[in-house]
Amino acid sequence: MNHWLLRRGADALITALVAAIALVVLVHLLPGDPLTALVGDKGATPEQLAALTARWGTDRPLPTKVLDYFTALARGDLGYSMTRGIPVGTVLLERIGPTLLLGSLTLLVDFTLGLALGLWAALHPESWRARALGALSILGYAVPSFVAGMLLVWLFGIKLPWLPVAGYRNVLLPVDADAGAIFVDRVRHLVLPLTAMVIATIAVPLRQQRAAALAVVNAPWVRAARARGVSPAAVAWRHCWRPALTPIVTLFGLWLPMLVAGAVFIEGLFGWPGLGSLIAEATQARDVPLVMGAGLLLVVAVQVGALVADILYRVVDPAQRHP
Repeated sequence: MNHWLLRRGADALITALVAAIALVVLVHLLPGDPLTALVGDKGATPEQLAALTARWGTDRPLPTKVLDYFTALARGDLGYSMTRGIPVGTVLLERIGPTLLLGSLTLLVDFTLGLALGLWAALHPESWRARALGALSILGYAVPSFVAGMLLVWLFGIKLPWLPVAGYRNVLLPVDADAGAIFVDRVRHLVLPLTAMVIATIAVPLRQQRAAALAVVNAPWVRAARARGVSPAAVAWRHCWRPALTPIVTLFGLWLPMLVAGAVFIEGLFGWPGLGSLIAEATQARDVPLVMGAGLLLVVAVQVGALVADILYRVVDPAQRHP
């Protein structure tokens, strides 16, 4: 196991390095001049443009830019944001908290409620409730996340003004507010973006779990368990759910980067100060160091997700431990 883990970790490291090099090269090859976007409508004199060019090194050859970036990265330096003038690492740290909160709760709901509903639908495939659940999940998946978000804003923010429709917290909340008031405020701001995210994403784990469970629900060992008088709950948990876990592990590993990437549309719609909206802002402003820093974070998240999925494979499927 230790040997396999070391080899798999080395593979992930090499893959992440190759992906990071490709990311940095491609970002620098994007059309458009970052300095033009930085100056905007304010304009700049030739001397000011020369100073900005020297400051950000936009006139250097591509190999030099890439080599300088990775040399600084080896020292833990992600550079400075062109639009904010502060270290990229500081910007990412400011934004990663809200994204981790929203993304982790979305995954938690999707991979608990979604899997439970998918398993239940597989065990009751002919019931009208299972069919209605399948239809509703497809409807939620078909509706774009920003459309679901706008409907929630209209219903619960405008028609029924129960919940705040934007932001991460109430800026008017007293600084000496007690922990209970702060917790309630955070939850009220979280409900609508989390609901929109779940509506847009829960159909995938639900239907994956349903399809995987349907493949084993009439397997010989399941029929034998029923014949022995095993309770329906035990049949579902012990004999159907675990053998159907392998595709869910794959899905979970692929979705882990959501913890970091967040959701651009949802974060933009609800004014959620996460990494998704940050990436959209940085791309629009041609803030090259910030785009590369956020991109590298995604590369690491994807590799960590794939590594976690491979480890979980070996946990749920003993055959994987002895290839």
